[in-house]
Amino acid sequence: MRAAVISFTENGDKLNKRLSPALKGFETERCGKTFGGRSVSLGEWTRGKFNSCSLIIFIGAAGIAMRACAPYVRAKDKDPAVIVIDERGRYVIPLLSGHIGGANRLSRRLAEYLGADAVITTATDINGVWSVDEWAAENGYRIYDTGTIKYISAALLRGEPVGLVSSFEIKGDLPLGITASENTECGIYISDIPDAPFKYTLCLMPKRLIIGAGSKAGADRCALSELYEKIKTENAIRAVPASVATIDIKANEPSVKSLAQHTEAELCTFTAEELNSVKGCFTASEFVRSVTGTDNVCERAAVICGERQGRKTDIIVKKTVGNGVTAALAVMDWSVVF
Repeated sequence: MRAAVISFTENGDKLNKRLSPALKGFETERCGKTFGGRSVSLGEWTRGKFNSCSLIIFIGAAGIAMRACAPYVRAKDKDPAVIVIDERGRYVIPLLSGHIGGANRLSRRLAEYLGADAVITTATDINGVWSVDEWAAENGYRIYDTGTIKYISAALLRGEPVGLVSSFEIKGDLPLGITASENTECGIYISDIPDAPFKYTLCLMPKRLIIGAGSKAGADRCALSELYEKIKTENAIRAVPASVATIDIKANEPSVKSLAQHTEAELCTFTAEELNSVKGCFTASEFVRSVTGTDNVCERAAVICGERQGRKTDIIVKKTVGNGVTAALAVMDWSVVF
């Protein structure tokens, strides 16, 4: 995940540099008044970060951040988390993507680190009500229609029961206000395939599909995306992609990067040694071994990617050859955990 932090004063620059320990897990780019010179306008800088980062932090006035972001705001499931911190580090304010993008959670983390106050304004948070969109984002679900979130949150805020129907096993205690029933006006439906068992249904689709990918050097940028769409159609695959997995030496291939962008999936890479450690029966190729150091990239990468997430992972479509590329599909075993 990538983050960008920008500051506008000398005090802000000092705070900018202090934030590193609280941003572990992010590849962070910094820009300030006294370092990281900015050659474009703030608007142009912000546009670039909206397209490339999952977190943007403005150290300065909230108004500056609002004006910079306004032209690029799309939707709550598309925008990066945007946070404002005053230059003295007293207040941490999430402006965009509080739940799905994690801005609220990250603001609390930053506030704790700085000894500041997190200024959270979302209704569910300030009333201590379970947030379905935050839970979905943190637990690996794609929200089918973000417009229905409001019905779930409004019902919980009114103290009305919200139903839950799932195609997968449910583990743990349900959040307060959630009931395993279809007999409510609004509810949550969890499955690979959207449905509407309630008058107002919020569909959550688990990200459990892993696309194992292989590519010759210089393969056409669209080759893997086209192969994936072909495989998905021919095999009636409905599961949502979680990751594109490949060998580390292919991480920068245009076809691999384009597939990750096309599917909105995380790109995960593994060494040949790691791929060789995977147990199972795979489609072996001595030519592939001579080039990469492992007899199969796409199938092995798909399996290890799921197993590294602690889930049993099975190949559902074996190695398929395209125009200079290969792909395999695997699914992770799933349960709904509260």
